[in-house]
Amino acid sequence: MKRFFLVLTLVLGLLPSLALAQTEAGMDIVKVDPIRYAEDGQTSVVVEFRNLEETLDPALISVTTNGQEVSNLVVEPLASSLEPVGIVLVIDVSGSMQGAPMEAAKVAAANFVNQKRPGDFIAIVTFADTVQTVAGFTNTAADLVARIEALEPAGETAFNDGVIQAVNLFDQVQAQTLRRNIIVLSDGADTASVATTEDVLGAINNPENPVRIFGVALESPEFAPDAIRQVAEAGDGLFLSTTDPEQLSGLYEQIQREINNLLVLRFNSPINTAGPVEFLITYGDLNAVTTEPVPGWATTSTAGPATTTTFAAAEPFTIESRLPASPTAMIGISALGLGLAIGLFIFILFGRGNEDAGAVFKRRLEAYGKRGAEEKRSVFERLPILRLFSQRAEEEVRRRGLLSGVNSALEQANIPLSAGEAIAGAFGLSVVFGILTALFTRNPISGGIAFGFAVLLVVFILNFLGKREKRRFENQLPDTLTLISTSLRAGYSLLQAVEAVASEAPNPTAREFGRAIAEARLGRPVVQALQGITTRTQSQDFEWAVMAVEIQREVGGNLAEVLQTVAETMRQRNRLKGEIRALTAEGRISAIVLGALPFVMALFLYTSNRPYIMILFANTYGIIAVIAGVVMMLAGIYWLRRIVNIEV
Repeated sequence: MKRFFLVLTLVLGLLPSLALAQTEAGMDIVKVDPIRYAEDGQTSVVVEFRNLEETLDPALISVTTNGQEVSNLVVEPLASSLEPVGIVLVIDVSGSMQGAPMEAAKVAAANFVNQKRPGDFIAIVTFADTVQTVAGFTNTAADLVARIEALEPAGETAFNDGVIQAVNLFDQVQAQTLRRNIIVLSDGADTASVATTEDVLGAINNPENPVRIFGVALESPEFAPDAIRQVAEAGDGLFLSTTDPEQLSGLYEQIQREINNLLVLRFNSPINTAGPVEFLITYGDLNAVTTEPVPGWATTSTAGPATTTTFAAAEPFTIESRLPASPTAMIGISALGLGLAIGLFIFILFGRGNEDAGAVFKRRLEAYGKRGAEEKRSVFERLPILRLFSQRAEEEVRRRGLLSGVNSALEQANIPLSAGEAIAGAFGLSVVFGILTALFTRNPISGGIAFGFAVLLVVFILNFLGKREKRRFENQLPDTLTLISTSLRAGYSLLQAVEAVASEAPNPTAREFGRAIAEARLGRPVVQALQGITTRTQSQDFEWAVMAVEIQREVGGNLAEVLQTVAETMRQRNRLKGEIRALTAEGRISAIVLGALPFVMALFLYTSNRPYIMILFANTYGIIAVIAGVVMMLAGIYWLRRIVNIEV
């Protein structure tokens, strides 16, 4: 009886080796890289060995090209080469793996990760009721081990879905240059997958992107090895099985040795002409052959006085257009859209008819009553559709209580439009921009985003123009007050002093004081007319000056002296503001660069390499990272603004 148990133990211990011995040894040329072939035929070839029992001996390698021996042959094992290798660990975390099987699987996977090369990239996929990508491709062993140790078994077995998810991981941009390997560990039959076995085999048998799959079966009461064996055979890998969870580490080591059976060969080919070249690699009794096109390389030979030079023929290539239509049609569409946008912009700003003095006077009276019946109509009034749209837009902003704010912003920016006309123009330009973007990107979502961006851009431009006019007005204010003070000392009245400013000061001061003069002549008190300037320009500095005038009018005093003092105070304040802006210029530029750089880079990557950045939106963790990053960026931008904006 003791002998029987001893023999049984030896047989069970040899099961993995027997499983490995079921397949024959072989070798394949998996990659030929002639990128430096023009430099005396320099070529790099990657050779993969399968089911090789003995240790690789580089001395047994020989290479020929079109039957001719190569020169300067250098053989590098995978461990010392830079050949990138990708491995997906697919781990069964169903309820049947609870206890010792799960703990042994964690130990085996962690040991596998710790023994990898620094240049190996590993991803982790688990399957139970559903499939989850626990870790994308990374070469950080500590992070991978931490995620492996956090695995908890529960649920059914979605084996097929897990294998398909692992195959699809290699379609990601960062994984397309990796050698494709998948290690699948399971202890039972598929019970929860949406995909069928045929779907799995179809995903594996892709001649353009071959993937090698290794199957590890942990035998249990629910053990059904057929599915794992079929996957391993279809992926040209190994199928290993054991009943002892403690032997999983040994099986993973066997697979790791098999993956590392890769040699990188570098040599100089004697074939110097462009065209297909047959590469034959021999290792003992094994050989592999492939034919690849090479560009050739230049040679120079001398026979007497004549010299012959042969150059490689240029290979033709085709550039595939990603435009939704032909370039001529897209140019026409772009020209039409640009023409419409420019025409609408010109109509908005310059579409009013020529105004005589009476029309100008009536336009200035718009704030106090109805328009004159004889005033020439703007382009919005001449075109029924635009008139209707602008009226509806004005009614909507009035209903929401925003009309006074919009009118104030337009007056501050010196834009000669009503609220409805401005909204109609902004909406029209934004629609044109959104349509053009949707046509070029062939994506209506991009068009919607472009439309929203254009609306925000119009609002930003309106605020920028208003702030620019306000800044110009406040920069001219000390000279304006000095001019009023000088006029008062010369014996002018306050109204005459204001009229002198309207005729002699530059814009926007002359424009605002001219409107105040018009209001005063219509019977409005001078102080109230000056307060109207404060309302339109939103200038706190001028509000102080008007307050000084109002106090003087009520209690008396030397108004010229008061205005001169206010002017000197503002002049010193403006000088201090200029010094602060100069001292904080570097900080403001740094804040602008730091705030804009992440968004600009995201936009650049979205337009130049969209699959790379769309990985962030492919799973929940990426979306959470994007949201957290945007929130932190906005908080950082607000913080930087608070640091560099110093109030005086």
